Amino acid sequence: MLDVLIRNADVVDGTGAPRRRMDVGILGKKLAVPPSGAAGTPSARKVIDASGLVLAPGFIDVHGHTDLFAFLEPLCSAKLCQGITTELAGQCGLSPAPISASRFPAYRDYYKNQGAPLYPEAEAFTCVGALMDTLEGLRPGIHLALFAAHGSLRLAAMGMEPGPPDRSQMDAMVSMAREAMEAGALGISSGLMYAPGSFAGKEELAELCLAAAPFGGIYTSHIRNQGNGLIESVKETLQVAAESGLTANISHHKAVGRSNWGRVAESTALIHAAGTATHDVYPYTASSTTLAATLPPSCMEAGPERLLEDLKDPGFRRDLEQRIFSPTEEWDNDLLECGYDGILVISAPKTPKAAGKTLRQCAEAWGLPPFSAYCRLLSENHLAVNDICFSMSPEDVNTLVGDPLCMFGTDSLYVPGYMPMTHPRSVGTFPRILGRFVREQKLLTLEEAVRKMTYFPAKRYGLSGKGLIADGMDADLVLFDPQTIGDRADYQDPFQENRGIHSVYVDGTLALLDGTPTGRRAGRILRRGRG
Repeated sequence: MLDVLIRNADVVDGTGAPRRRMDVGILGKKLAVPPSGAAGTPSARKVIDASGLVLAPGFIDVHGHTDLFAFLEPLCSAKLCQGITTELAGQCGLSPAPISASRFPAYRDYYKNQGAPLYPEAEAFTCVGALMDTLEGLRPGIHLALFAAHGSLRLAAMGMEPGPPDRSQMDAMVSMAREAMEAGALGISSGLMYAPGSFAGKEELAELCLAAAPFGGIYTSHIRNQGNGLIESVKETLQVAAESGLTANISHHKAVGRSNWGRVAESTALIHAAGTATHDVYPYTASSTTLAATLPPSCMEAGPERLLEDLKDPGFRRDLEQRIFSPTEEWDNDLLECGYDGILVISAPKTPKAAGKTLRQCAEAWGLPPFSAYCRLLSENHLAVNDICFSMSPEDVNTLVGDPLCMFGTDSLYVPGYMPMTHPRSVGTFPRILGRFVREQKLLTLEEAVRKMTYFPAKRYGLSGKGLIADGMDADLVLFDPQTIGDRADYQDPFQENRGIHSVYVDGTLALLDGTPTGRRAGRILRRGRG
């Protein structure tokens, strides 16, 4: 007898094949799909009439940051409410592991400046496997798989020291990367826009990827520059992967700044030409990161504490304004590209009334010139300010969403109750694709969108048992109304609930019903190369 029988659903199985009306059963943690033409209806403890609804494999968020916040809300409710049942974390070169005892003060300060909380047991995360074991013990609401994060490897080996590692430091990073791959990491991630990742050269990255190559996997990168240096940065990532034997993925692909709009056509062509590379995108025209990321990279070379001291100096602030608005170095210069009206503060713990205001509105509220308000935000909050930057083209987003090699990720750093605001992508990414880009704009068919959310990433990242509705596959499912599914979260009210998701199953457990999490947590830590 089946545990659950879902009858009369329009099944979109994840392969891209046309939907078909059929029954799907759940037995334990696995799917039970009767062969085509089988006579009779199997018995089940619970029968659900899904007439008018679409049944799809659980969605896979290929770029998330739940590993940073899982202990605060292990239910992962914002993911379940989108139909997400699996997330790939450890992205952008940043993860809670590994860390070395000698570098723990730098590790603690770095996380504080990033606005990320420390796990109570953070000092025990001397290897990625220890973090995986801790996450397994939390019993998260969704499945999580992790990358070995280059920035964390570097922080453990050499702190926030700029420049290339010496041989012993490089050997330490290589050893920790191998340990991560042996524990089941998906590959290597980098965040080359942020210190300490921004200090790394191509040779360092290639040596780490070479160490991971015998285990297979992916090199996924938040590339060095998504603005004027977009094309060169994509080439760098593709070359690092090619030289090391890993395949490449470009994280949250975009072109920042009006002067670069349209260049994603060229960067996408490079990805296709590489033959094995992929990319991912979130379906919004605004990005979100730390306000400190708007600073010239050279500002971080002496470390965050020195920067905070420098920000007290009027002469330094005058020089900094000149370096940002008449730049001589390359980075994603969001303050120049977006202006004071185009950057929205979403989190500033020491100046909480700044949340929900643009930089210009903060300046007006404080009676300060805009650049002085910008410096005050950074200084008083010890750099721990998060923002939203309105810098992308709708046409570019459409190009990326529609590309057959592009998958979808939330890139979210949001936990309910922890942050006063968030980017709406944290809440609405997957329903937004199915509502706006499939039903309204018809940029994708429903079948193709679901393929890019399920079987394509499962196959790409080696997620055994995931992404497909077929007999014996893992019972990760989402049941939704194709006529109503959609997002409502926006930049001023990012917590509005999605529409149209009926239910979500994680490993056969009902995790969400009528858009509301049940509180039951059935997620696992997925390890590459293991079933």
